[in-house]
Amino acid sequence: MLPHYKMTKPSKVSSLVAFEADPELTRATGTLLAGDGAARTIKLGTLVGKISGSGTTSAETAADAGNTGDGTLTLADPAFTATAMLGVYTINCTTGGGDGTSKFRVEDPAGNLVGTATGGAAFNKAIKFTIAGGSAAFVEGDSFTVTLSRAAGADDDKIVAWDPDATDGSEIIRGISLRETVAENGADNVDGVLYLKRMATLVASSILWPDGITDPQKSAAIADMDERLFISVR
Repeated sequence: MLPHYKMTKPSKVSSLVAFEADPELTRATGTLLAGDGAARTIKLGTLVGKISGSGTTSAETAADAGNTGDGTLTLADPAFTATAMLGVYTINCTTGGGDGTSKFRVEDPAGNLVGTATGGAAFNKAIKFTIAGGSAAFVEGDSFTVTLSRAAGADDDKIVAWDPDATDGSEIIRGISLRETVAENGADNVDGVLYLKRMATLVASSILWPDGITDPQKSAAIADMDERLFISVR
């Protein structure tokens, strides 16, 4: 009996991309972030993100110049959680008074309710602070802002595998890798990543999803690519 050999062909772009408008418009290259303790590998079919906030995050406070109450807002240490949204949080007085009486509606930069703060008590949610009353009581409409901003960092604009739970920018899908790329431990692979960034159709079975991703996360990712990148999945 002749020996039997089983051969596996390497994956090809044609198994991943069913349609592509024009490679001059649809493709891009990027720098793969250096491995951290080991080599970092991006395989064909890996969804990729781009780091956009690797610098230090800081918080600044401001009281509205027209406030009647002369109390102050003091940030805690730390002043925010790791998942806090960047931008301007608004803190508006909804019930006037002093400590223990005044109430403040806290909204995130997207206008979503974070919670209600009480004068004189610590507020410990996405942002963390205490509003202390002064000699003049707060009135409805008095307000404060807390602005979270992130400085540019050395790793900004570098490519990594998409991570829906990240907070450094790589939670946003920028495209899908068209070849395997390796960045050795401690060394960026400059312009080594070739990825599809827009106007294409992908074969669903060839997408390499992150470990542990849920079906709702997959559905949300596919819808996001379709709407934002004009990349559909069949």
